[in-house]
Amino acid sequence: MNTIGHAVILVVGLTALALGGLTLVRRVLKPEMLETNLSAAEAMLGVVGTLFSVLLGFLVAGAIDRYSDAQTHAEQEANGVAAIFRIARGLSDDDRPRVRQLCRDYVKQVVEVEWDQMEKRETINHGWEPYQKLWEAVVAVSPENDRESNLQQSLTPAMQTVGEHRRARLIAAQYQMSGALWLVIGFGALITIAFTYVFASQFRGVQDLMTGLVAASLALNIWLLSAYSSPFSGELQIQPKMFNMLKDSVLSVPDTPPRYLHDKKP
Repeated sequence: MNTIGHAVILVVGLTALALGGLTLVRRVLKPEMLETNLSAAEAMLGVVGTLFSVLLGFLVAGAIDRYSDAQTHAEQEANGVAAIFRIARGLSDDDRPRVRQLCRDYVKQVVEVEWDQMEKRETINHGWEPYQKLWEAVVAVSPENDRESNLQQSLTPAMQTVGEHRRARLIAAQYQMSGALWLVIGFGALITIAFTYVFASQFRGVQDLMTGLVAASLALNIWLLSAYSSPFSGELQIQPKMFNMLKDSVLSVPDTPPRYLHDKKP
């Protein structure tokens, strides 16, 4: 329930349900009965409406925070791979092409395979193989001098950054709100809409409009909650922009040694 089509269905469906309930109440209850209980209904609506709006607001805010964190983890993971790729330029002729090619393989796996799996909420198993190979290549670097030793000391923290943000990205992709929580949200929305029925109005069109607007507002907030709770799928899907940028502009450079190393005389 995280595409524009789902949003339209939810808004139309909940609004139609609200107006249908209002029509039913008008047939069953007389306006005099509604006016008699108006003061009590106003007080109860204030309590119920406030409680539900606070609950829904906190849930949406929390979902937005998780969405932002998931986006940050993906970006930081790509930055870590970029750091490894650039640092590896200064390694020996044996280690440099191996580490850099594994960086390319890892990014290709993330963009072309893992992103589709995250969209479908599939468990990612084989995607850990390029990651593990990259780790092994980093720890297997054999420094030949002090400069390469310093480079190796920079590679390990960068690889740790990739691992931490990779795990966080995959966890965010698997996150789902519990069915019990969705049940609470659904009943809360129906109860809030039901309280709008007690306000008898001489102008039925005005009451219909207000009830419809309340239902549409609730539906849009529920859709936002669902959309932000699925950061790697749907209308608000996080795209692998950083990985694509890394693939096109950074990983495409040759695996030759830094040009300034050739300028040094033995």
